[in-house]
Amino acid sequence: MNVGFTYNAAKDYPPQPGDQPDRYAEFDKEETLQEIAGAIREGGHEVVRIGDGRRLAERLTAGERWDIVFNIAEGVWGRNRESQVPALCELYDQPYTGSDGLTLALTLDKVAAKKYVLWHKVATPGFAVVDGPGDLKSVRVKFPAIVKLSLEGTSKGLSAASVVHNRAELARQAEQLLAAYHQPLLVEEFVRGTEFTVAVVGHSPPETLPTVQVTILGKTDLGEEIYTHDRVESSEVQYVCPAKIPAKLNRAIQSLAFNAYRALGCRDVGRIDVRVSERGTPYFLECNPLPNLGRIDVFPLVARAIGLTYNRLILKILNAGIRRYPSITQ
Repeated sequence: MNVGFTYNAAKDYPPQPGDQPDRYAEFDKEETLQEIAGAIREGGHEVVRIGDGRRLAERLTAGERWDIVFNIAEGVWGRNRESQVPALCELYDQPYTGSDGLTLALTLDKVAAKKYVLWHKVATPGFAVVDGPGDLKSVRVKFPAIVKLSLEGTSKGLSAASVVHNRAELARQAEQLLAAYHQPLLVEEFVRGTEFTVAVVGHSPPETLPTVQVTILGKTDLGEEIYTHDRVESSEVQYVCPAKIPAKLNRAIQSLAFNAYRALGCRDVGRIDVRVSERGTPYFLECNPLPNLGRIDVFPLVARAIGLTYNRLILKILNAGIRRYPSITQ
């Protein structure tokens, strides 16, 4: 097949004066783009590298089409930035992989995603929303709490100061983030305990892949340790797959991930992040329907755990998208 490849390459977005250091943290390095393209080629397909949403728009407007677009583009501006490539593809009747624009907008907004999974009876920590300093007095959460940017991924804005223990710490951290990032904040009751992530592929029904446990500084019992932006590519964070946990807890984590993925309308691929309390209760933290598919993330470990190569897992994601379009498979 002729597979278009949409993405945001980190090299195309040099930092500008006034940018936060993590402004473009979600964008992919050339190494990752080559790994994904190489995996698709191994399946016998031609890969046409397109790039970001603007380049996709130019090529679609010029009349170009592909059998399917393999989409990992994050977008640049706005609350709906992850939805831009899917919306363009639908506008031009262009098949593509992954979740649609509604799901991508819903999951990028952590507050909206939590409200949605709660409606579907998926457990998630208590929370409040802070749009500005004036909202801090009305925040009603149990401490400790964690202060997160509501509209970001890749642990942007997260640091050791993100876990707060009283109102003074909350105000200090919230005011710093509001001034630096100019977006709403999620103040979430912090879950002391252990952390996991579950990759999910496919649809109707989706398939949960082996549970991955997050270790920080060699510890699985994390207490108040968190995955900060500085740790994204740090050796301080390691993954254990399959997670070495009791079968009952594994089933509970897998069930939560499956239900959250379906509730949020994810397709083809996604990753659900889960925190488990010291009492053994799993809680939904967030869903990433555009997870990092490079070898630096969990997907190579998950592939090995199910007896696949990394390339074959990427093709599994591509094939899940292809199967949704009868016109391609006929």
